Amino acid sequence: MSRLLLNTALAAMPFVLLAACHPGGKDKQALQARIDSLQEKVNAAYVPGTGEIMNNIIQPHHLKLWIAGSDENWVLADYELHLLSGGFKRIEKFHKGSPEAIALQMIYPEIDSVKEAINGQKKELFKKHFLLMTNTCNTCHHATNNPFVVIKVPDKEAFSNQQF
Repeated sequence: MSRLLLNTALAAMPFVLLAACHPGGKDKQALQARIDSLQEKVNAAYVPGTGEIMNNIIQPHHLKLWIAGSDENWVLADYELHLLSGGFKRIEKFHKGSPEAIALQMIYPEIDSVKEAINGQKKELFKKHFLLMTNTCNTCHHATNNPFVVIKVPDKEAFSNQQF
């Protein structure tokens, strides 16, 4: 008998919720005004551009990842790779459907390869896959009509205020 009661209650639940949530005319206008106000705030919210994310997140972590991996500081290299990946995720989040967000999908297999080299603490494999990842960055730049942005394996440290 309790099963029949439970099934009846579950079947009636959508109708009870619908009745409870159906606002009257005045309430409906107030709710719509609130929705419109919040939509205006969302529309006015700051969204970083793709170039801003590339220059301020991805490029510095690309450099720091290289330094950490070259120095075999695997904990720091893993951390920097995580932050680098976060930059790409931000592009996907803020610029979903853009040519850049679509094209950057090509970078993830290379990031995975770098991650494997870091996890295995294999310096030569790290260097190989870091180069392939960097070349993939340039391939992506070509695919998105930005061939003039050429990324390379770093040849010197630029962060003299951090110990690697």
